[in-house]
Amino acid sequence: MLIQCTKALLDKAGINPSELKSPEGYEELPRALTAWQANLVNIDRRKAIVLMNNATRYPVVIYRPRSKDLARMKGLIREAIVVALRMEGICETVIERYMAAAGEIEFSKTTNRSMIARLNRTVYEVGAMQHCLDESTLIQRYISISAGRLLQGSSSNDYFVPIKKMIECLESYLDEDGNGICQSVLDVELYQLRVQIEIEGFDIWRRVLVPSVLSFLHLHDVIQTVFDWHGYHLHMFEARRQGSKVKQIVMGEDLETLQWFDVNSCDILEERFTALKDIFPDHEEVTYTYDLGDSWNHTITLEKTVRSDAFEVTYLDGRGERPPEDVGGIGGYMEYIRVMADDTDPEHENMKAWAESQGERKQSPEEINSRLKH
Repeated sequence: MLIQCTKALLDKAGINPSELKSPEGYEELPRALTAWQANLVNIDRRKAIVLMNNATRYPVVIYRPRSKDLARMKGLIREAIVVALRMEGICETVIERYMAAAGEIEFSKTTNRSMIARLNRTVYEVGAMQHCLDESTLIQRYISISAGRLLQGSSSNDYFVPIKKMIECLESYLDEDGNGICQSVLDVELYQLRVQIEIEGFDIWRRVLVPSVLSFLHLHDVIQTVFDWHGYHLHMFEARRQGSKVKQIVMGEDLETLQWFDVNSCDILEERFTALKDIFPDHEEVTYTYDLGDSWNHTITLEKTVRSDAFEVTYLDGRGERPPEDVGGIGGYMEYIRVMADDTDPEHENMKAWAESQGERKQSPEEINSRLKH
């Protein structure tokens, strides 16, 4: 595997010029798939190593590396690439074959202006998504998933998505006779989750399939989509397990939210950096609260784990219409139902008009899954 480094990275890592390999010949497949451009940059005044695959432009990020990390850069880069591919649900057999075929890491200078321009664009895109960078983690788990899905253009005016191109290129590492362990590049672990709004006497729920590596921030977006909530309000998750402290999984960007919790009685986790598999299946009870004023509590149940050759969220089925936004919690919802059922009530017409702007849209499963896809 050839890592084609900028001068800034070569100097910082202390790589001897006599150790450098020729950078030529890694612009086209198949060798381009085993070569990565690499730069040492500042993102929000923090050092980061940004890697970009020559063939697919798929990005990998190592954040805030220290001198001891740069001293083991070969092993660190291999580990970072493997972590990124696993997060995408790439089959372990395919990852092993790719890394074996790529061979030991060697270093070279960057290739040409065109490749450097592409690397600079990747650095810019990563910088624009710095909210996905976890300061407590060296190898970043979520930046590749986000930046790897940004549309890229080529000199021939063709457009592609890096992760899709990476998957296509990795197909060469599948078994030709179909007798091996892995039949597809993707072997994604999915959680089948049942999400129910807790209102006594009502049966309002949705069932979804979600990749286990996605974060609780992703799950928040999924729940908002399948219930057609408007996303106007604060939210949080809570995970409980017998014999351990409650885990509050919160909107880390909102410092006011963090101030509500007693760190001595619970563990505070940021939803954008906490994967579903970090919590499930160890915690028996997970709840999602949307609108901390109205307090719509959703119980999330892991029903089963399945494997898939597609990295995507899927709505399966559901029942019941959610309460209107800003109806005033369960008490307000009961009053809303009473008024709506009585066309002689003096507030009936006003309530009906208000409800049209606050209620859940009637969507088919196909429409919901189209929204989830995007």
